[in-house]
Parts: sequence; C-alpha cells; structure tokens
Amino acid sequence: MSNSEVNPDTNQTQTQVQAAAPLSSTIPDMAKYMNFIGLLQIIGGALYCITIIGAIIGIPVIFMGLRLREAADGFKKYLASDSKQDLSLAIEKQTKSFFINFILTIISLVLVGIYIIVIIGILVA
Repeated sequence: MSNSEVNPDTNQTQTQVQAAAPLSSTIPDMAKYMNFIGLLQIIGGALYCITIIGAIIGIPVIFMGLRLREAADGFKKYLASDSKQDLSLAIEKQTKSFFINFILTIISLVLVGIYIIVIIGILVA
C-alpha cells in the first residue's frame, strides 16, 4: 500500500502547505503593485472627471482603482489571518476591478472600431 492510500488527509495537507509557500512570498509584492496601480487609476479617474464627458470614463476608473486597493488590503489581511473568508473577499474585489476594466476595454474597442469606420468613410468620400 502506498502512503496516499494509508492517509489521504496527509497528502492533501502537504499539498496545501506546498501551494501556500509561494503565495506567502508573492502576495505582499502583488498587494504592493495593486495598491500603486489602484492609486494611479484613482488619480487618472479624477483627472478624467475634470470635464463632464470625461466623467463618463473617470467614474468607472475611480471605482476600478478603489476595488483594486480594497483587494490589495484583503490580500494583506489574508496573509495576517490565513482566513479563507479574507481570501475570498480579496478575490471578489479583484474580480470586480477586472470586470470594470473588461467593460471599459470592450467599450473602447467598439468606439475605436466606429472611429476607424468613420475615418474610412470620410477618406472614401
């Protein structure tokens, strides 16, 4: 009989410990980068909001930055507590930030497509 047949819980725990080791060294750096990028997004969003039309893009960018900073704080909290609830909350906040980014990217691609079509139409005419 192999060791895994004797005690499957031991292998699962060992696997979890091996997976957690790289996380504990990577998460602090990731959280630092997320805080910085989130701050830049908040500042950029505030600059967009100087104009009324820019506020259409600026407000979602501000929320994206806020969610990213909240996710970074959640990851730091997870490292301190090792709570799955903290990890889940951090991932949820990060997902919301990426979702806002996804929506803004799709809108940007559509607007660029329309712009290219209009330019081609003007050049042809």
